[in-house]
Amino acid sequence: MLMRIVVLCLAVCSVALMADKPAKPLRTKDGPILPRREMLEVLGAAQKPLLADFYWLQAIQQMGRANTDTEYRDIFFYADLATDLDPKFRYVYEWGGVATPFNLGREQWVNTDLSSRLLSKGLSVFPDDRRFLFQLAYNKMTYERDYKGAADLLTKLSKFPDTPPYVAHLATRLYAQAGSFDSGLHMAEMLRDSAEDEESRAFYEHRIKEILRERVLTEIDRAIESFEKDRGQRPRTVPELVRTGYLKAPPEDPLEGQFFIDRRGRARSTSGLYRLEMYDDTKKKELQEDLAAGGIVFGESEDAR
Repeated sequence: MLMRIVVLCLAVCSVALMADKPAKPLRTKDGPILPRREMLEVLGAAQKPLLADFYWLQAIQQMGRANTDTEYRDIFFYADLATDLDPKFRYVYEWGGVATPFNLGREQWVNTDLSSRLLSKGLSVFPDDRRFLFQLAYNKMTYERDYKGAADLLTKLSKFPDTPPYVAHLATRLYAQAGSFDSGLHMAEMLRDSAEDEESRAFYEHRIKEILRERVLTEIDRAIESFEKDRGQRPRTVPELVRTGYLKAPPEDPLEGQFFIDRRGRARSTSGLYRLEMYDDTKKKELQEDLAAGGIVFGESEDAR
């Protein structure tokens, strides 16, 4: 009877404590004060799953009270400790990776490095987890501008059955934007050769030409940069770059367009005004402004001679 009373009292106290609004954790400037994993593993060796659950709940509570970038940052530390104690706690990796980043406004994101760190940790345990692959690829593409790393992850993801075709399409685009043209071409050629229908085969055949065109556009960009550095002004036309020796020969567009230099000093082609790169709202607006402004010089002009 006494034991039952003690258990009942403990249960009532637990409910009362849980009913209170969670207090803010003690912290240093670097993060919340948490016990060392090694100590928990020694003292609570038999209760590691329970301890992992406890710190998972702490992460959820931190999410509920977080309002600032620092407070969202603290979510990572709870999730990191929970997955140290239970590496197979799959959902914590994904949830923590999504919850940690914080938008300061105007798409200025912070804590993204910790998000990627947690997702990478999850992939080391679950190397074929599609959600981890896609979310980490998104982080690298959107936050870190690591287009090659994002493309590698999407390439791996694209090989799983039932993966939407756009994943492979995006990977080839990212390889081109990263300047990894050989990797992009190899992937596009592989996808073309393994295509089961004519429409897909035609798409990848066109993508191969787009990658080859982007390689030429990148070479023209470098020539423009060298010209401007040496002469203090931008070239007006691509033929001017050839005539002055910054390009060895007139460049040829695999898609049979004509290369020109836009008003911002970037190389483009009449075969497709969009470069093979990721376009955010800012870039789309800039291109619309360029098209609206007009004044594009396609060939030699009297002023350029």
